[in-house]
Amino acid sequence: MGAPELILINASVVTVDDAGSTAEAVAVADGKIAAVGATDEIRALADESTEVLDLAGKTVVPGFIDPHSHITAGAPYIKHAALHTPPVGDTRTVQDILRKLGEARDRNNAQPGDWILGWGYYPDEMDDGGKITAAIIDEEFSEYRVALIHISNHGAVVNGKVLELLEYTAETPDPDGGTIIRTEGSQDPSGEIWEQAFFPLMFQLPPAGEEELRAMAAEYARWGYTVAQDGAADMSAVNLVRESATANPLPIDVKSLVFFPDLQKAIDAKIIGTEVGGHSVHGTKLILDGSPQGRTANVTEEYVTGGPSGETHWHGIAVIDQDETNSLVELAYRNGVQVFAHCNGDASVDQLLTAHRAAVEAGAEAPGRTVPIHSQVMRLDQLDDYVAEDFEPSMFTIHTWIFGDTHVKNFGEERAFGISPMRSAIDKGLHPTNHSDFPVTPMNPLQLMWTAVVRRSTGGTVIGEAQRITPLEALQALTINAAYEYREEAVRGSIEVGKKADFAVLDANPIEADADAIKDIAVVRTIKDGRTVFEA
Repeated sequence: MGAPELILINASVVTVDDAGSTAEAVAVADGKIAAVGATDEIRALADESTEVLDLAGKTVVPGFIDPHSHITAGAPYIKHAALHTPPVGDTRTVQDILRKLGEARDRNNAQPGDWILGWGYYPDEMDDGGKITAAIIDEEFSEYRVALIHISNHGAVVNGKVLELLEYTAETPDPDGGTIIRTEGSQDPSGEIWEQAFFPLMFQLPPAGEEELRAMAAEYARWGYTVAQDGAADMSAVNLVRESATANPLPIDVKSLVFFPDLQKAIDAKIIGTEVGGHSVHGTKLILDGSPQGRTANVTEEYVTGGPSGETHWHGIAVIDQDETNSLVELAYRNGVQVFAHCNGDASVDQLLTAHRAAVEAGAEAPGRTVPIHSQVMRLDQLDDYVAEDFEPSMFTIHTWIFGDTHVKNFGEERAFGISPMRSAIDKGLHPTNHSDFPVTPMNPLQLMWTAVVRRSTGGTVIGEAQRITPLEALQALTINAAYEYREEAVRGSIEVGKKADFAVLDANPIEADADAIKDIAVVRTIKDGRTVFEA
């Protein structure tokens, strides 16, 4: 081996290898890890051409691997109004929403007919209840197309122009798997839409362009991610990332999951499994139900609080039915496509398991590691099914912090405390990951780790002490387990010789820090394939 191009010395290196090794230094050659060891040992490999980074005791971990988020769906929001409530943002009232919409309009010099978007809308945590309608929005913004995207990304409140665009009127029936909320005392749409009534809006929103995509990729790199997911990409989103990566590789790798309505198109285009400039079309994304905080997750035991329109004996929404799920899973398996499926409630988990078994019984060979995304309000017996069927769950522990108190109201303590059961999954030999679902929640990986360790709500309630995990396990969920989820544990996810030289450099060691200090640890450098792509 020739001299390395880069060495990192005087560091606390958390390798996340099977032995739980630590080290002081790492050498990089040709974008791969060439050696791991003591500072003196690694320093001796350098020559005059080697870049030497003395990290003065800082911590090096594998580059964070995003198990689930939406890089292109989040990209357009960079220019628009963030409506998050505390502790993420400062939106507390309807007047705050209207003010922020006005600021976004002025900042973007919006003209009549242009879009004004708000994202992170969460009325449950607003001081005044957050009740807003198309009529209220139109008092100031009737000339624009306005959409307030619910924090779950499964619903929205829109104004009159958007209702016209969607052709939603008093005569429009609720679509299968969706709900158009009506104005009290009439059939007129109030502006609030959910699930299959909401998804058509997503295809009408202004798409991300290359400028927004690169800005979002830089944002992931800022948080130490070296891989991001595009978790429900239609073919236009796939093509955007592919064309951008072909012209000029992005600073991080991006994995697109083709949204299920476009699965056949992607198969016909023979694009699944291809990789260019760090962009791979990795699998397909199904959506089987909604969100627990929006009360649209599909659960076998009814909600304590009823449905979003006051329904009683409410179990949530199945976005697609069992027959369609069976067909999609079989189509994917027969074409060697890995399946990632949004399953928040235990009924939707059952739906995915049923589809998987039906496809296998029909002779379709599962490509392995089918991923139920979220796996939140699930039953512990379903973890045994995951083990038996080669499923690997991607969980969502930041819900215990931001939405934990709401989940207790919606489901009662027993079910809420078992949400995203990472401890039980690990104890059964699974490799659970932990995700942000950005733009639903912040992408900060140290914050995600902290929520998995403490599982404490904004109200101070521990949301399932029995499901807490260790800091090392929380780090594994965002590194080696995420690589395993993608079936790439041989090439990334830990700091071992021969793997990609992808690192996040932190200002403190999350494995040794006090639990509540983990969320405040900063990323000071991100290295992708041996090159610095972010430096604080």
